[in-house]
Amino acid sequence: MTIPATAALRTVLAHAGQPVSEPLLFVQAGGIGAGVFAFQYEKEDIATLFLAGRHLWADDHAYLTAAARRLGWKTVTKESTSVKAAEQELRKALERGAPVIAWVDAAHLPHRVMPAHYSGGGYHVITVHAIAGDEARITDGGGEPFGIALRDLAAARGRIAKFRNRLLWLDGRAGRPPSPDAVLADARKTCVTTLRKAKMANFRLDAFAELADRMTAPKGKESWVEMFPPGPRLWAALTSLHEYVERYGTGGGLCRGICAAGLREAGLSAPATAYAALAGEWTALAEAALPAGVPACDEARALFARRTALVAARGPVPEIRACWEGLSRLQRDARKSFPLDAARSADLRATLAERLRAIHAMELAALDLL
Repeated sequence: MTIPATAALRTVLAHAGQPVSEPLLFVQAGGIGAGVFAFQYEKEDIATLFLAGRHLWADDHAYLTAAARRLGWKTVTKESTSVKAAEQELRKALERGAPVIAWVDAAHLPHRVMPAHYSGGGYHVITVHAIAGDEARITDGGGEPFGIALRDLAAARGRIAKFRNRLLWLDGRAGRPPSPDAVLADARKTCVTTLRKAKMANFRLDAFAELADRMTAPKGKESWVEMFPPGPRLWAALTSLHEYVERYGTGGGLCRGICAAGLREAGLSAPATAYAALAGEWTALAEAALPAGVPACDEARALFARRTALVAARGPVPEIRACWEGLSRLQRDARKSFPLDAARSADLRATLAERLRAIHAMELAALDLL
């Protein structure tokens, strides 16, 4: 169920003497979120789709600092402009004897084996535990610490200008620890308010209903008929829908599964049941985006699943690379021969839209239970 930022916060909290399960911490940190974005680049004949399901998914720093504050902790954030200064700051922070959270470009983490063209876009956080010689010990999500060359860590930390060489750690208690009930009440209020009243419409639950409308709209620049016609664009949309719901740091089911587990642990059985059902519906949507029985879709689903499992287990680099290469090949094949004809593509859009509208209704009902 690992959610990268939640897992990193859980690691530093445990070291500070506040062990908590990742599902419960996920709820305490604000729970679920919503995010829908689509972009079209006409000249390059590219269109992209992105979905997100964690609270404050677009800003890990705001997410981590707000969660720590809610739990009664102060934090320190440091950024450095040079590789040398960044390493010195990291070494100094680790002298405290506690792990620190580091912002990185996942495309530069060797164990993830991401293609070079992802460089600059792999927004991610890890936890650094220690430095020994020319190696750092890190955790990436859950599991035990493992080694990474300092030069690779430096490249990953320095790649994205927006958070170049950023570090965060806990800096002691901010007064008396709040009660679990107070933490939960504030987190629930934050979650509900954000999903209903976020300044940007793309961050509200209604964004999912709008996405469903675009899937079936007969015309308009944001309609899938125009933005994602059968071919490489529709293939990108379908694989993205599958990946971002099920594989991209969500724990499956667009984070609704881990939320359900956390709510159940907190003793909130009614919303827990609602979000468990939603997790199943989101997973079913992700599976439906790559229809069973279509060879290319079957292969894509298998490659996504295998890549996820291999990265989590830090499996053999050649096998992870083969998964990436297989998915790239399928994308190229979709440009030459799309696996669904126009009629089946239209039927699939309609099916996905119907599922998404039902999910949106369930989301609103579940939110009411919070």
